[in-house]
Amino acid sequence: MKQLGTLILPDSLQWMDRFAWAPVQQSAAHTLSGRLVYSVAPVTAGQPITLLADENVTWLEANTVQELLTMAAQAGATFPLQWEGESHLVLFRHHDPPALNLRPLWPHHDHHIGTIKLIVAK
Repeated sequence: MKQLGTLILPDSLQWMDRFAWAPVQQSAAHTLSGRLVYSVAPVTAGQPITLLADENVTWLEANTVQELLTMAAQAGATFPLQWEGESHLVLFRHHDPPALNLRPLWPHHDHHIGTIKLIVAK
């Protein structure tokens, strides 16, 4: 099941960047003597989650889009995301606009396609 807050999401919605993220942060630099110095630490939050409603796979109903707009308008609000047995606490990725990039499949139509950008809060 796929659910954001209390909103049930279509099963065919796709998580595009699910495996394009590493839970480790690393930096490396060379000293003046040429020695390599690096720092490694685990990343506990900040995983981007980009959900795609592709026109050939998933259409979002108008009421779902309206609920997403209402949720995204709540500045700083976090929401539980249930995704096929996984649980994440997320917020909308407003620092990487647009957090919601949805458009009607056809003009003046109730089915929408596009992306929903979230980020793991903790």
